[in-house]
Amino acid sequence: MTEKTEQLAILRAIRAGDEDARQDLLAQYAPLVVKVASGITGRYIEVGRDEEVSIGLLALNEAIDKYDPSRGASFFSFAHLVISNRLKDYLRAQKTRELPASALAEQASALDYHKAWQQYREANNRENRRSEVIQYIQDLAKYKLDLRQLAAATPKHHQARQRALEAARLLAASADLARHVKTKKELPLKAMEGKLNVSRKTLERQRKYIIALFIILTGDYSYLSEYLPGEESRSD
Repeated sequence: MTEKTEQLAILRAIRAGDEDARQDLLAQYAPLVVKVASGITGRYIEVGRDEEVSIGLLALNEAIDKYDPSRGASFFSFAHLVISNRLKDYLRAQKTRELPASALAEQASALDYHKAWQQYREANNRENRRSEVIQYIQDLAKYKLDLRQLAAATPKHHQARQRALEAARLLAASADLARHVKTKKELPLKAMEGKLNVSRKTLERQRKYIIALFIILTGDYSYLSEYLPGEESRSD
């Protein structure tokens, strides 16, 4: 069992009411609370002395209850973000007034939780999109294409882009045709002619764009796939 799988099993046990598992996880991540608190305050934080530890543990407990693995973030990353945000909120509040510890537990709201997720997701999405673009540039290069050529080859009209997408989907759906494209780095024009209501001349003219779409359809491009012609038609 991997560490991630084991951690998810512990979280499921906690959700099922296992309080011992909750206490064990809180103890396991207590050093993270101290580390984050020390980094934010810029001073040594001691358990049992500094209020920041209590704030951080409340935030950690919240993260345990709110964590959703289907969103793609690791528990460590999400817990780190929630702890950091709660401590920053606490320190800002301390500048104007003292908050009793009893009020701090009530301060954690759904709005703050969603804000934490939004901040994490935005940063995570930017990094994932950047990684996809880098990979896409590398895959285009295998066909002697680049983003500049792709921009120039992209049809101006939605209908033409849609026809090119149909051609790319035809290639992606056929193991033989997809193999032809990947090994020979060209379109199997003869095989495509009889299966599409598009002339060979049109296919040749849209070759670069079709291949670019084919790369997205057959690769791991969850973000770039949002920009396929079928998706953009909602706003055309």
